Amino acid sequence: MDVYGFNLEHGQETGGFIWIRSNDETQGSNYIGAGWNVYPEGYNDSHAHFTTFWFVDPSKGCLDMNCPGFQSTGGSHPIIPGQDPKTGDWEIYYGFNGEAKIIGFYPRHLFTSLSYKPVNIVFGGVVSHVEDKLSPPMGSGIAPPKDDAASFSNLKFFDAAGNAYPIDRKLEYMSSSCYLVTDIASYKFFYGGPGNVCS
Repeated sequence: MDVYGFNLEHGQETGGFIWIRSNDETQGSNYIGAGWNVYPEGYNDSHAHFTTFWFVDPSKGCLDMNCPGFQSTGGSHPIIPGQDPKTGDWEIYYGFNGEAKIIGFYPRHLFTSLSYKPVNIVFGGVVSHVEDKLSPPMGSGIAPPKDDAASFSNLKFFDAAGNAYPIDRKLEYMSSSCYLVTDIASYKFFYGGPGNVCS
Protein backbone atom coordinates (compact mmCIF):
# COMPACT_ATOMS: atom_id res chain seq x y z
CA MET A 1 0.00 0.00 0.00
CA ASP A 2 1.53 3.31 -1.07
CA VAL A 3 1.38 6.19 1.41
CA TYR A 4 1.19 9.88 0.53
CA GLY A 5 0.75 13.10 2.51
CA PHE A 6 -1.13 16.17 1.32
CA ASN A 7 -1.58 19.69 2.61
CA LEU A 8 -5.25 19.27 3.57
CA GLU A 9 -7.47 21.56 5.61
CA HIS A 10 -9.77 20.83 8.53
CA GLY A 11 -12.89 19.24 7.06
CA GLN A 12 -10.95 17.09 4.56
CA GLU A 13 -9.60 13.52 4.89
CA THR A 14 -7.88 11.05 2.56
CA GLY A 15 -6.42 7.58 3.09
CA GLY A 16 -5.87 4.00 2.01
CA PHE A 17 -7.19 1.09 4.06
CA ILE A 18 -7.84 -2.63 4.32
CA TRP A 19 -11.24 -3.44 5.91
CA ILE A 20 -12.54 -6.77 7.15
CA ARG A 21 -16.32 -6.81 7.46
CA SER A 22 -18.98 -9.26 8.60
CA ASN A 23 -22.73 -8.70 8.27
CA ASP A 24 -25.27 -10.61 10.34
CA GLU A 25 -29.00 -9.85 10.30
CA THR A 26 -29.38 -10.47 14.04
CA GLN A 27 -25.98 -9.33 15.36
CA GLY A 28 -25.38 -6.38 12.99
CA SER A 29 -22.32 -5.33 11.01
CA ASN A 30 -18.80 -5.64 12.44
CA TYR A 31 -15.71 -3.97 10.94
CA ILE A 32 -12.00 -3.75 11.59
CA GLY A 33 -9.54 -1.86 9.45
CA ALA A 34 -5.94 -0.75 9.18
CA GLY A 35 -4.20 1.72 6.92
CA TRP A 36 -2.94 5.27 6.51
CA ASN A 37 -4.77 8.56 6.49
CA VAL A 38 -4.26 12.32 6.38
CA TYR A 39 -6.81 13.86 8.73
CA PRO A 40 -5.98 17.40 9.96
CA GLU A 41 -9.03 17.53 12.22
CA GLY A 42 -7.98 14.37 14.05
CA TYR A 43 -4.20 14.84 14.16
CA ASN A 44 -3.77 18.64 14.01
CA ASP A 45 -1.38 18.25 11.07
CA SER A 46 -1.44 17.25 7.42
CA HIS A 47 0.93 14.27 7.65
CA ALA A 48 0.14 10.66 6.79
CA HIS A 49 -0.58 8.60 9.94
CA PHE A 50 -1.02 4.88 10.49
CA THR A 51 -4.45 4.15 11.95
CA THR A 52 -6.70 1.26 12.88
CA PHE A 53 -10.43 1.27 13.56
CA TRP A 54 -13.25 -1.03 14.63
CA PHE A 55 -17.04 -0.94 14.77
CA VAL A 56 -19.87 -3.12 15.99
CA ASP A 57 -22.83 -1.62 14.11
CA PRO A 58 -22.90 2.18 14.22
CA SER A 59 -23.44 2.21 17.99
CA LYS A 60 -20.08 0.98 19.29
CA GLY A 61 -16.54 1.37 18.01
CA CYS A 62 -13.54 3.60 17.54
CA LEU A 63 -12.18 5.56 14.56
CA ASP A 64 -8.53 5.49 15.63
CA MET A 65 -6.02 3.96 18.05
CA ASN A 66 -6.73 6.55 20.79
CA CYS A 67 -9.63 4.73 22.44
CA PRO A 68 -10.21 1.22 23.86
CA GLY A 69 -10.05 -1.74 21.52
CA PHE A 70 -6.68 -2.05 19.78
CA GLN A 71 -4.07 -3.68 22.04
CA SER A 72 -0.58 -2.72 20.81
CA THR A 73 2.18 -5.33 21.08
CA GLY A 74 5.00 -3.45 19.33
CA GLY A 75 6.02 -0.44 17.26
CA SER A 76 6.17 -1.66 13.63
CA HIS A 77 4.01 -0.40 10.77
CA PRO A 78 1.21 -2.97 10.27
CA ILE A 79 -0.36 -3.82 6.96
CA ILE A 80 -2.05 -7.23 7.33
CA PRO A 81 -5.18 -7.96 9.42
CA GLY A 82 -6.04 -11.59 10.25
CA GLN A 83 -7.85 -13.74 12.80
CA ASP A 84 -6.08 -16.00 15.30
CA PRO A 85 -7.73 -19.44 14.82
CA LYS A 86 -7.20 -20.37 18.50
CA THR A 87 -8.32 -17.21 20.32
CA GLY A 88 -10.58 -15.61 17.69
CA ASP A 89 -8.79 -12.26 18.25
CA TRP A 90 -8.29 -10.10 15.15
CA GLU A 91 -4.56 -9.45 14.77
CA ILE A 92 -2.66 -6.79 12.84
CA TYR A 93 0.61 -7.93 11.23
CA TYR A 94 3.60 -6.32 9.54
CA GLY A 95 5.20 -8.22 6.67
CA PHE A 96 4.31 -11.24 4.54
CA ASN A 97 4.25 -15.03 5.05
CA GLY A 98 7.05 -16.19 7.37
CA GLU A 99 8.27 -12.61 7.85
CA ALA A 100 4.95 -11.37 9.28
CA LYS A 101 5.09 -10.05 12.87
CA ILE A 102 2.05 -9.36 15.00
CA ILE A 103 2.11 -5.82 16.38
CA GLY A 104 -1.33 -5.68 18.00
CA PHE A 105 -4.82 -7.14 18.12
CA TYR A 106 -8.51 -6.51 18.68
CA PRO A 107 -9.88 -8.88 21.35
CA ARG A 108 -12.63 -11.20 20.12
CA HIS A 109 -15.04 -10.00 22.83
CA LEU A 110 -15.35 -6.59 21.13
CA PHE A 111 -17.33 -8.13 18.27
CA THR A 112 -20.54 -10.00 17.66
CA SER A 113 -20.75 -11.44 14.13
CA LEU A 114 -17.06 -10.87 13.27
CA SER A 115 -16.20 -13.54 15.85
CA TYR A 116 -17.81 -16.40 13.92
CA LYS A 117 -19.27 -15.33 10.54
CA PRO A 118 -17.65 -15.34 7.09
CA VAL A 119 -16.10 -12.02 6.18
CA ASN A 120 -15.69 -9.67 3.24
CA ILE A 121 -12.29 -8.13 2.61
CA VAL A 122 -12.27 -4.61 1.16
CA PHE A 123 -9.25 -2.49 0.26
CA GLY A 124 -8.68 0.81 -1.47
CA GLY A 125 -8.74 4.55 -1.06
CA VAL A 126 -11.23 6.73 0.76
CA VAL A 127 -11.84 10.47 0.94
CA SER A 128 -14.27 12.67 2.83
CA HIS A 129 -14.95 16.37 3.15
CA VAL A 130 -17.45 18.78 4.60
CA GLU A 131 -19.84 20.51 2.22
CA ASP A 132 -17.93 23.79 1.84
CA LYS A 133 -14.55 22.11 1.04
CA LEU A 134 -13.28 20.57 -2.20
CA SER A 135 -12.90 16.80 -2.37
CA PRO A 136 -9.25 16.03 -1.46
CA PRO A 137 -6.78 14.01 -3.53
CA MET A 138 -6.85 10.22 -3.19
CA GLY A 139 -3.77 8.00 -3.36
CA SER A 140 -0.91 9.97 -4.93
CA GLY A 141 -3.33 12.56 -6.33
CA ILE A 142 -2.72 11.15 -9.81
CA ALA A 143 -5.37 9.01 -11.51
CA PRO A 144 -4.44 5.67 -13.06
CA PRO A 145 -3.46 4.20 -15.44
CA LYS A 146 -0.32 6.34 -15.00
CA ASP A 147 2.47 4.46 -13.18
CA ASP A 148 2.83 7.22 -10.58
CA ALA A 149 -0.74 6.62 -9.36
CA ALA A 150 -0.95 5.02 -5.89
CA SER A 151 -1.12 1.25 -5.71
CA PHE A 152 -1.81 -1.76 -3.55
CA SER A 153 0.66 -4.50 -4.49
CA ASN A 154 1.52 -8.09 -3.50
CA LEU A 155 -2.18 -8.68 -2.81
CA LYS A 156 -2.61 -11.99 -1.02
CA PHE A 157 -5.26 -13.75 1.03
CA PHE A 158 -4.07 -15.82 4.01
CA ASP A 159 -6.16 -18.78 5.20
CA ALA A 160 -6.41 -19.94 8.83
CA ALA A 161 -3.34 -22.18 8.37
CA GLY A 162 -1.22 -19.22 7.19
CA ASN A 163 -1.13 -20.28 3.52
CA ALA A 164 -0.97 -17.36 1.07
CA TYR A 165 -3.12 -17.12 -2.06
CA PRO A 166 -2.52 -14.34 -4.60
CA ILE A 167 -5.51 -12.12 -5.40
CA ASP A 168 -5.87 -11.50 -9.14
CA ARG A 169 -9.43 -10.57 -10.15
CA LYS A 170 -11.71 -7.75 -11.22
CA LEU A 171 -12.56 -5.15 -8.59
CA GLU A 172 -15.95 -3.77 -7.69
CA TYR A 173 -15.83 -0.04 -7.02
CA MET A 174 -17.90 3.11 -6.76
CA SER A 175 -17.52 5.35 -9.78
CA SER A 176 -16.54 9.00 -9.48
CA SER A 177 -15.58 11.83 -11.81
CA CYS A 178 -12.47 12.53 -9.68
CA TYR A 179 -11.04 9.09 -8.90
CA LEU A 180 -10.26 5.93 -10.89
CA VAL A 181 -9.19 2.37 -10.12
CA THR A 182 -7.70 -0.32 -12.36
CA ASP A 183 -8.43 -4.03 -12.24
CA ILE A 184 -5.97 -6.22 -10.37
CA ALA A 185 -3.17 -7.46 -12.64
CA SER A 186 -0.08 -9.30 -11.38
CA TYR A 187 -1.48 -9.00 -7.83
CA LYS A 188 -1.49 -5.18 -7.98
CA PHE A 189 -3.92 -2.36 -8.73
CA PHE A 190 -3.63 1.41 -9.11
CA TYR A 191 -6.12 3.91 -7.73
CA GLY A 192 -6.67 7.57 -6.93
CA GLY A 193 -7.12 10.95 -8.48
CA PRO A 194 -6.79 14.69 -7.94
CA GLY A 195 -10.08 15.41 -6.19
CA ASN A 196 -11.64 18.89 -6.56
CA VAL A 197 -15.36 19.18 -7.48
CA CYS A 198 -16.58 15.59 -7.89
CA SER A 199 -19.81 13.92 -8.94
